[in-house]
Amino acid sequence: MNTSSWLKHYELNRLDRVEPEWNAPCSLPEALRRELAISLSHFQLGETGGGSFLLREASKEADSADLAALALYVKEEQEHARLLACLVQRLGGKLVKRHWTHRLFKLARRAGGFRFEIQMLLTAEIVGTAYYELVNASTDDAPLNAALQLMLDDESGHVAFHVDRLRIRWRTFLPLERSMWSFQFQVLVLTALRAAWLDHGRCLRALGHTWEDFSARGRELTIQFLDGIVEQPHGCRTCPTGKALAETATA
Repeated sequence: MNTSSWLKHYELNRLDRVEPEWNAPCSLPEALRRELAISLSHFQLGETGGGSFLLREASKEADSADLAALALYVKEEQEHARLLACLVQRLGGKLVKRHWTHRLFKLARRAGGFRFEIQMLLTAEIVGTAYYELVNASTDDAPLNAALQLMLDDESGHVAFHVDRLRIRWRTFLPLERSMWSFQFQVLVLTALRAAWLDHGRCLRALGHTWEDFSARGRELTIQFLDGIVEQPHGCRTCPTGKALAETATA
């Protein structure tokens, strides 16, 4: 894993980010605003963690460069919490401090230590990406779409980052161990998708989407992730910044 390329990616990704025009008029119907505000507030709660548990556990087995990259990853997740908070407030909603999905996710991700927490975070990235894509595709509000696109661009880099890290362990797995790991990860994703639909299905239905739409996109993203693990390592070339870095390195 080329950790230096990921450090550069996260550093460069903080630059030239255009802030959504939060004060722009909102043309979304009032009823839809309420549904979106409630739904987004639940996602916002999930992004509010400080990452202390993750970084503390990572420090037991990660080197200093990997730990620095993980810290920058956590900062991007915290930036998503800020963007989501702005969206909820703009839509006239209130931020929540507790919710059953957040408690369940927090308990589950800390139950199995650092490596299992990474799996849970990857599961959340996949579910969140499927949700943000559907919302982004079915709304016409410039600040909302701009914020969602910022997060979607970041999420693609986050998944690529964790794929790159996972490949190191993957090379040590026997075929049976790879099959077992893949199976349990798919169970995690399918469970998370169903839980997310229970929480956010009302909002997605208001936008014209069905469980089949949401599930299909989540499954597609999971397949892409699993396929990515067995592909030849490319460092950070799967994200926009990484492509630029790779081209620079080979020039």
